[in-house]
Amino acid sequence: MEAKVETLRNQRRKKFMTRGITFAVASGICYGLYTGFLTLAETQGVWGDWFAGTEWGNGNAALNAFTITFTLAALAAGLNDLFSGIWSIAVCAKNRQLGDFWKTLKTKPGRVMMLCAIIGGPFATICYVIGLNSATASGNPGVIVPIAALNCAIGAILGRILFKQKLSAHKVIGILVCLASAGMIGGASFASMGPDALLGCLFAFLAAFGWGFEGCVAGFGTILIDYRIGIAIRQTTAGLLELLIAFPILATIGGGIGAVPELLGAAISTPALLIFAISGLFAMPAYSFWYKGNSMCGTALGMACNGMYAFWGPLFIWLILGVLNIGGMSADYPPLSMTQWFGAIIMVAGIFCIAVNPINMIRKKQED
Repeated sequence: MEAKVETLRNQRRKKFMTRGITFAVASGICYGLYTGFLTLAETQGVWGDWFAGTEWGNGNAALNAFTITFTLAALAAGLNDLFSGIWSIAVCAKNRQLGDFWKTLKTKPGRVMMLCAIIGGPFATICYVIGLNSATASGNPGVIVPIAALNCAIGAILGRILFKQKLSAHKVIGILVCLASAGMIGGASFASMGPDALLGCLFAFLAAFGWGFEGCVAGFGTILIDYRIGIAIRQTTAGLLELLIAFPILATIGGGIGAVPELLGAAISTPALLIFAISGLFAMPAYSFWYKGNSMCGTALGMACNGMYAFWGPLFIWLILGVLNIGGMSADYPPLSMTQWFGAIIMVAGIFCIAVNPINMIRKKQED
């Protein structure tokens, strides 16, 4: 009888683990989709005129380099994250969690999630969009995603520095593999795309640093908060900070305070706004499924499965902008080179090596 109970318990544990892995893998896929549609949105309507450096609207002069590089990145990140927050709040309303949402905002875990939003939103997400925009202008934004996926390796390093967490041999090996693959991708990008690729890779690395630091901080908050409420707090806070603080500051630096209503008004009046709503729709499960998966299969394995967006991101960008030609860019949109694809796949392997000990996995499988 006891043996039967233990067998049923193990089956239930494996089923629970499998569901967690499914959530974590789905989060990486959604991250790739969100990245693809975000990149697509910035090629449509007035956004295309802005990045092309031509007149826009009613004869407005072309934007300067600072505005194109930094201000538009903050605007795009803010629209995406705010839509993601709206979708997340809608999910909370559907599940009758709005009361819990407002109550959680006043708690310490809620404030931790707001801190995560500050780190991962105005800093990391804007850097990520800057990287995507720089790579789009110089050839292919897909090369940026694997660089940003270094957040797993950076998170492990920061955990060792800030919280004295041990780095076992397999984690060190995984970090080295990730860094080597990032160098491979960056080197191939620089060779094929020129100096502009360097700027994109630099900001992608800064995004990885921000998300890696966020991952260290988020552990406390995500354990004590329902993942749907947690993502609603994170995305709404990030979107508001990006649109109400980061965007106006950068717009004022680039073109004066009068540029704020002009750019925002043009952005929300273009059909591209619908695509931002779609990117925000995928950004919501990209983060919420990550939180859910981590709680079910463990943070390490969850981060590894989510980190597969190093592969999914370039794939969906290529499919949406290139193969499907949704934005009319296929003639000018090349796929990643074999070296870049190989580097992305190797990075996925490195992420898994950081998260789990391959030897222990083999031994456990043999025991089962």
